[in-house]
Amino acid sequence: MSLLTPYSPFPLATAPPLWADPFANVASPFSLLPALGRAFDFPDVRSVARVEAGEDKALKVVFDDLGGYENINVSIDDKTNVVTVKAEAADGSARASRVITLPCAVQNTDKITAEHVGSRVVVTIPEGSQKPRERAPEPAKAKPLKVQLRPAAEARAPEFEADENEVGFTIKVHNIDPSSARVEVDGRRLHVTCKATNGSVDFFRAFALPRAVVKADGIVAKVDGADLLVVTVPHDALEAKQQPAKASIKVQKPMEVA
Repeated sequence: MSLLTPYSPFPLATAPPLWADPFANVASPFSLLPALGRAFDFPDVRSVARVEAGEDKALKVVFDDLGGYENINVSIDDKTNVVTVKAEAADGSARASRVITLPCAVQNTDKITAEHVGSRVVVTIPEGSQKPRERAPEPAKAKPLKVQLRPAAEARAPEFEADENEVGFTIKVHNIDPSSARVEVDGRRLHVTCKATNGSVDFFRAFALPRAVVKADGIVAKVDGADLLVVTVPHDALEAKQQPAKASIKVQKPMEVA
């Protein structure tokens, strides 16, 4: 429900400021505070929102420090009883917002009014638009549960190691479930996926090879013992090493001018 907006079908009620700023026409530290806050994108540095008692048992919801804003929108959530004010400068260069929770619920919302008075936005909730807030239902009583604790199976995370020898590259994975091991090759990447011994979580590790694999059938992966995976990548399974080029580069001389 929107109460106050530049596109509202009813006009805003505008009143003179309740007080005069003695520094309004000079660049005093006090008059520069709002602009300084907007420059650093935190226009709510001095935000104030409060509920006051008005005439005829009405409630006045007052939002301060909203001077200089022209596009103002006020809304009330009739489920949470939260009043929200959003303000924006005419050129869109600054924004501000205020939020407050009412001490009551609302009804007959067409009787609620809002006005921009100087640097304040005042929302008036007459007595006929107020009603007691609904009591939250009492939470259901918790029922005790019987839980049988069982000792967790010992599970050690897999341990990965890799080294290079005269044959090629060797990757060893300790503490694995042999039936879960999976080895895949993608270009220069060798992927190992497995579960830990007595575990249920997948572990994944990617190894970067020095060159792309050209003979995937030359790679050997086997289980050694009860929980050790050994992957051997021979040198000849990879692309051949490119010998560095050695040459003498001729330096071109500028053409002689006749």
